[in-house]
Amino acid sequence: MRVGNRRSAEETDIYLDPRKVLIFAEDTEELALYAKPFEAQGFEVHKCASVESAMRCIEREEFDFALVDQGSPAFEGRRVIRHLVRYNHPGPLIVMARPRDEQRRQQALELGVTEYLEKPIPTASLNAIIQAFLGNSLEETGREGSGSESGLRARIR
Repeated sequence: MRVGNRRSAEETDIYLDPRKVLIFAEDTEELALYAKPFEAQGFEVHKCASVESAMRCIEREEFDFALVDQGSPAFEGRRVIRHLVRYNHPGPLIVMARPRDEQRRQQALELGVTEYLEKPIPTASLNAIIQAFLGNSLEETGREGSGSESGLRARIR
């Protein structure tokens, strides 16, 4: 939960809690790898290695950002995406997949996904994602960052 104290329209909210990120990947090595850049920038990262644990997290917490692995060829990540949408996830929702599948990409976008990326995602690209989608909020919490979403799209597509 964010704690803010808005005194006037000109003053900025002060957030005491770190930004929250949900990362779902069934492969625990990938889960740890994709969490590192977020943890390095001070985010509270919730790592979920099963659909069920991700769904429980979504029911308990509100996340500023979600990174969801497509999962198995059956696209198990779709269940996590639907749960995020059902619980009114307010932040960017990124799906990562290997290999890129145009039909599943379209399904993900129809569900409300912000971006659909092909794995592996290099650390530099994850840092670009953080800056592009959360850059302004990093400034609010005293961290540097001022990326733009259009800049991200140019780098990762």
